[in-house]
Amino acid sequence: MKKNKISLRLLLVASFVSLGLLLMAAYSLISTDYFIRGLDASMAGTMEKSARTFEQVISAEDRHQGQEFSGFYIASVWQNMPDYVQQAFATPPAEAATLYKESDGGWFSRPHHIVFLMRYQSDHGPLYISQRLTPPEQSDVVHVTARQNKEFMLTVSLAVLSFIALISWLLLRHVSRPMAALRAWTHSLDSDKLSHPVPDFSYPELNEMAELIRSSLTSVQQALDREHRFLRHASHELRTPISTIRSNIELQRKLSQKQQRVEAEQAVLDRIDRASLTMKHLTETLLWLNHEPDTPLQSQNVDIGALVRELADEMGYLLTGKPVTTDISTRPFSCNVPAIPARIILGNLIRNAYQHCWHGSVVIEQQDDHIIIRNPVGLDDGDQASPQEQTGYGLGLELTEQLTRRIGWSCRHHIREGHYVADIVVCAYDNGDPLTEK
Repeated sequence: MKKNKISLRLLLVASFVSLGLLLMAAYSLISTDYFIRGLDASMAGTMEKSARTFEQVISAEDRHQGQEFSGFYIASVWQNMPDYVQQAFATPPAEAATLYKESDGGWFSRPHHIVFLMRYQSDHGPLYISQRLTPPEQSDVVHVTARQNKEFMLTVSLAVLSFIALISWLLLRHVSRPMAALRAWTHSLDSDKLSHPVPDFSYPELNEMAELIRSSLTSVQQALDREHRFLRHASHELRTPISTIRSNIELQRKLSQKQQRVEAEQAVLDRIDRASLTMKHLTETLLWLNHEPDTPLQSQNVDIGALVRELADEMGYLLTGKPVTTDISTRPFSCNVPAIPARIILGNLIRNAYQHCWHGSVVIEQQDDHIIIRNPVGLDDGDQASPQEQTGYGLGLELTEQLTRRIGWSCRHHIREGHYVADIVVCAYDNGDPLTEK
């Protein structure tokens, strides 16, 4: 299953939005913490001021017993502190001028009560100051301050998020244009544009990437040009000596009919004949593969059955000296196909079957547009197919597959029960387009 990949633009947008949200969350936490710390500092300062005044105006006995003073409960003896303080704090505070808090609230729930406790070290001994806040007793100032803090935090967060969105949009707009231009230029490259200088894409990195792309494609184009030149030159140069060899072989055969030839001399002539046929077929294949892909092939009405038998007889020399028999079954079937590619395809498949068969029988069956070529693999009945045989008989079958794709034929090959099977379906061809209907 193909995995959907995220685009670069969407990745950048998601990264900037995530960064903005992270900054907002961090700022919110810091702002909330500063707000709470400010309230605690204000509470601690008020409690310390009240304790200092309490020490000056209250007698020692009243300080010992403890009492309400300026909204706080103050006592010099821990045991005289109210029950809510004793329940909230098991032991008296050890450090002076430090605010202690206890509440029953959570991260996302409001507390029902908050108990504040602080120890003030006076000249006459410690004083314990406490206050318990419940919802009806909470100060309106705290609510107003909290609301103002939330409004300010929301305003700053929206401003930061808008700024990040604006920067992201400007950055993407500034960067995406040269990237889109690079993409369009890459798609438009052809053999003519490779010789032109690389356009300026605003950024050195993009210009370097464009130059690398152009250099790589130029190297590939040069390699293809060299290959095409080699194929053209080699194929055309080979046609003349091959024609010379073939004509001289025919002449020699005619002359040999007039006089007796020794057996060794005839064997040499046969080997030359077989080698020239192989060179002829390979040259024809390379020439057809070197044609432009858009060039329509000339088609004509061909009897597929007769063509199969003709090629099988022509390739019979490959079975000379081998304990191999042939079983050829054909029926007349005329079809409009490119004649030369058809001969090359069927000739290569039959030649592969004859050339790589060392025992048994080669079976060639043709019924209408369906052709099956089957031959045993291995040197004897106990041998397995060699890697070369299992991979398709090398160059000949590779060239055949390219030609079948070119003219729209179907060609499948596989090994089954010790036999190599080639399965071909002939497709009619008209005006440069393969026909799907018979």
